[in-house]
Amino acid sequence: MLDVIMQLAARNANRQYESLENVSLNVANYNTTGYKAKRFEQYLTIDNRLEGISRVDAGKGDLMTTKRELDMGVEGFGYIPVSQPDGTIAYTRDGSFTLNSQGYIVTMHGDMVGEGIKVPANYEKFQIKADGSVLVQTEKNANFEPLGKINLVRFPVAEKLKSIGYNKLVPTAESGEPVADTESKARQGFLERSNVSVHEQVEQILRLNASLISNMRIIKFADDLYQKAVNLRQ
Repeated sequence: MLDVIMQLAARNANRQYESLENVSLNVANYNTTGYKAKRFEQYLTIDNRLEGISRVDAGKGDLMTTKRELDMGVEGFGYIPVSQPDGTIAYTRDGSFTLNSQGYIVTMHGDMVGEGIKVPANYEKFQIKADGSVLVQTEKNANFEPLGKINLVRFPVAEKLKSIGYNKLVPTAESGEPVADTESKARQGFLERSNVSVHEQVEQILRLNASLISNMRIIKFADDLYQKAVNLRQ
């Protein structure tokens, strides 16, 4: 019986450390543009085991003004498709774009935005419309010419998206496949802050600390009883 108690307490403590890992990751990315916080939801099984599952918090972060023409915030729940070097598609809310050496719009990590939008050298003005259309004015008083479009998408269950690092997400069987998002709007000259709440993370740390202390005390108590039982037998 004591062995079972110690195993359960140790397993529960491990789950708390997993949750603490998510909290640490969230706090570290508090200032990361468009970062989506990770939640570790815990539940008690019928045999008193504490289990947990990680989810992406799909809530929106606040938009902040940058006035930089290559910055794009997303107003709504849409995601920006980006093409990775291996050709696979990932999705992000980080719209801090730049131009690569060939003039294509890319993320700060070098992923191609959309299907590849090339901006001519020495352009006069650059625009990103609310529907994601990208236009450029090559010289003063000239008409704006379309270059392409950043097609925003959304997911049936965005919380089930999988994080692959570098502020990118990929769909899973539970999140569903991406569908065109006509409700979200692109906002040029804005970036989305992370949706991490420092107050919530501090509160979570306090709860985890209390839970860990409780589990450690249970383990110590069971170990003391075990030692006493061994001594009695001797």
